[in-house]
Amino acid sequence: MIALANQLKVFSAREGEFLLWNGSTEKTSLYIVRGKVSLMARDKKVKVIEVDESQELKPVAQLRPSIYDVKALGSVDYLKIDRQTLVDYAELSEGIADDISVHSLFTNYDEEDNSIVSHLYRNLMDQSISLPSLPSVADRIQKIYKGKSTNLEDMIHILSSYPDVARKINNVARSAKNTDLRATEKIRYSISHLGILPVYCLIMTYAVGRLVKRLPADQMQRVRSFWDHSLNVAAISRILAKQTRSFPPDLAMLAGLIHGIGVLVVDDRLLHHHELMLDHLEIDHAIQVMRPEISSLLLRKWDLDDSLILVVEECGNWSRDNEGPADLCDLVLVANYYGMLHSDQNHSLPQVSAIPAIQKLGITPEECIEAIKESAIVRRNIEKIFT
Repeated sequence: MIALANQLKVFSAREGEFLLWNGSTEKTSLYIVRGKVSLMARDKKVKVIEVDESQELKPVAQLRPSIYDVKALGSVDYLKIDRQTLVDYAELSEGIADDISVHSLFTNYDEEDNSIVSHLYRNLMDQSISLPSLPSVADRIQKIYKGKSTNLEDMIHILSSYPDVARKINNVARSAKNTDLRATEKIRYSISHLGILPVYCLIMTYAVGRLVKRLPADQMQRVRSFWDHSLNVAAISRILAKQTRSFPPDLAMLAGLIHGIGVLVVDDRLLHHHELMLDHLEIDHAIQVMRPEISSLLLRKWDLDDSLILVVEECGNWSRDNEGPADLCDLVLVANYYGMLHSDQNHSLPQVSAIPAIQKLGITPEECIEAIKESAIVRRNIEKIFT
């Protein structure tokens, strides 16, 4: 790592200066050493990242072509590292030592990966590939919920037009068997009993489940293992939220379910471009490279809350250690970690002690074991929402 550091130059940017432009294809990886930057997506939504000198280097906007304008908010020190240099040093470190510091910088983008990424990026940006829309019931609920005007009568009015969804909500609220109530009164009771946020989360969970259920059989076969993982993460997120009393369990469940929803979109596009189709492992690798960015684009299209967008963008960053108390992303990150720990992907995971989010949430090993044990039952209950 010292040899690599000696070849690197730390650049400085003044306030308002751009470090990277939307659409850039430069073959470098951008790391923030110190300072604050904004990442503005095409839809004008902005995310702010701040790093001080006591923290590790922070990788930002790694996808190429870039989907962000990265601008300095004050004085910023940063690195731009040629990706081939990272490849060379990662290979060298494998031969002489387990140099974690090199591997933490290294992202394995080869030319074939980049052709797939570039192809999908261009088609997404010019909208020749369209991301799936929310089912109508969820879209209508999202519009009133995002507008902060959600009230009981709004939800009753919408759900009265969707008896199948209303029935699911009634089942959760255990009002379905009350035959003395009319349909509108049942749903009124259910929403009053559960609360507006839990009902909103249940509707969004229903919508995501229905989208997956409608996938073609060949595509479902390809994404089934990740969908199974998403259901497990949703269940563990819900349990951990209840254990820690840190977040609404229904919101945690929804966040866990959609934490990697871009996998479905990416896989579908690869299937429809046979000239890019390689073998299973190569496709899976491309999905892992692109998943956070595609998931973010999809949730932005759906106009979901920024806290959910942050989850899909950062819940795979095991070293994530933002200032302040634990947030929803930390919770899902931990659920994602423990979901992977009991899968065939556990060989790539760091030690528990290297996950700051676990310490932030104050989750004990016993609580995690209990969550994993309970997750099968909770998962079955989640699946009942959309089956």
